[in-house]
Amino acid sequence: MEILTPGLWGYARERRDPAAPTPRTLSLILGRGRPEHSDHRGWEEVLASRLGYRRGTGGRQRLLAFPVSLTPGMHDLVAAAVPDLTAEESRALWETAVPELERSGGRRREAFPGVSELEFDGSGDWDGPPPSAGFGRPMPAPRLANAMARRLQVLGNAVQMLWFDHPVNRERRASGRSPVQGLWFWSPGVRRAAPTIRRVAGGGLFAQWLATTAAVAWTADPLDERADLAVVDALMVTATTERVEALLHSLSEEILRPRIERLRSGAVTELRVHDPGVTLVRVARSDWRRFWRRPRPLGPPAV
Repeated sequence: MEILTPGLWGYARERRDPAAPTPRTLSLILGRGRPEHSDHRGWEEVLASRLGYRRGTGGRQRLLAFPVSLTPGMHDLVAAAVPDLTAEESRALWETAVPELERSGGRRREAFPGVSELEFDGSGDWDGPPPSAGFGRPMPAPRLANAMARRLQVLGNAVQMLWFDHPVNRERRASGRSPVQGLWFWSPGVRRAAPTIRRVAGGGLFAQWLATTAAVAWTADPLDERADLAVVDALMVTATTERVEALLHSLSEEILRPRIERLRSGAVTELRVHDPGVTLVRVARSDWRRFWRRPRPLGPPAV
């Protein structure tokens, strides 16, 4: 059973008051669990892996394309999500991009409202980071090591030029909203293995898309105790100290504590608390019985 907590240790390192108490169940898990470094770049990659997706190098590639707002940084552009983009605005922008998409050999479909899937035939793979690891940070220069990467680079540049002065963006600027100037591509890979989980909770629309394409049940509520993987991504959003402390208490006592009870009863063999790209803490039933190990406050990662 795995709880994905993106931003948990980042918050502890950058914003948390060292004197603030750590909720009880979380502090016990940190004290008794076994920490290890996480190499995943975002919670989307972890979920895709648990659902049987693997990186591929040939055949049909499926990607998600996220419309983004671009802000100049010191040395590069910074991408941000555009949550207030309406369905009508999205449709108008994509209609403009159809010729460039066809020229690149791609096809677009919207199986889920608001989720644009692009399909390409050909070799190569796109290895860009998922939104949770990329939004709000300088956009890395893509590795143009294969035909797919070069094709997407050309498509992305063309879309930026097409959308820069699009009527949708002129209206958005006039009303004080962020313009939509580009696309962020991310691929979960190709389904190559059977899922290791049976039910996903939380994570919003993109977690629902991943779970549904893998024929795995999904629920919006991260408190759902039936889920063997839950995404608790609220800590990724900037919030007041009081709000974050309330979120930590909910994570500890409403999400982790019921699962610890299942671990104690033998219903599950291991609980994982996982901040992708930072730390994964494993707690087995035998670990939880180590009553002599002192609770540990939430602080910088131990690994």
